[in-house]
Amino acid sequence: MAERRQIVSIVIPTWNQKKLLTECLESILKYPSSLKTEIIVVDDASSDNTSEYIDRNFPGVTVIKNDKNQGYAKSVNRAIELSRGDILFLLNDDTRFFQNTVDVLCNFLMNHPDAGAAAPLLIYPDGSFQVSCRRFPTPSALIFEKLHLNSSGPFKRWKLNEKEHLKGGPVPQPMASALLIKRECWEAVGPFDERFPIFFNDVDWCYRVYKNTDYKIYLCPDVKVIHHVGATVNTLGAKKKQEFYKGLIRFYLKHFPFKAEMVKL
Repeated sequence: MAERRQIVSIVIPTWNQKKLLTECLESILKYPSSLKTEIIVVDDASSDNTSEYIDRNFPGVTVIKNDKNQGYAKSVNRAIELSRGDILFLLNDDTRFFQNTVDVLCNFLMNHPDAGAAAPLLIYPDGSFQVSCRRFPTPSALIFEKLHLNSSGPFKRWKLNEKEHLKGGPVPQPMASALLIKRECWEAVGPFDERFPIFFNDVDWCYRVYKNTDYKIYLCPDVKVIHHVGATVNTLGAKKKQEFYKGLIRFYLKHFPFKAEMVKL
């Protein structure tokens, strides 16, 4: 664990978000961890000279430059293959720290043997609450969400409500926008499925945590991270919705007949 090597690998995929990425990196450096960290940025063939800018202004950051756009899942997998840490911290380029996030989450993981991963509470730049945790997208959950219905028992809305977020504890699927993972959990589950290049790679990975291991994924509301939400995917325009539904269909086809309905926390 982190106590042995004392290395946390912070992995940040990016694509044409130089300004937000700069803010993200500056915030990480502003609140340094007591553990040894490495920061790996994967530039997914940006056209805004991201790689050159980071090399010039952040000499301590390792930059991996993809020759062509590979998608989020492949970028994360490539960075983790090259990383050294026993703790992996997946971060979006549109996130920003305003406290010592790494140490708080690492301490949580080390004090909870059943925790394979932990996520902070995400907030918008204005400080307001952000939905970041969901149940698995079973047909019933999506229907209840669409109809704006709350229910008890196994049939609940897809997105966890604010009260459920603030309670913390084990959750089905936090967004991988900011997700700290024990390497041993990552290796037990396996890498992101690259058939989900943009959407649902984190959903699929979290589902496999519960399906194939005894680990749990925790939400830690005591630590917060600013998240701009969709800074990169929103640039896809109409293709964003198309990619979302392609990911949802792939998730159903892979896990048919909706075994996620049976996952218990």
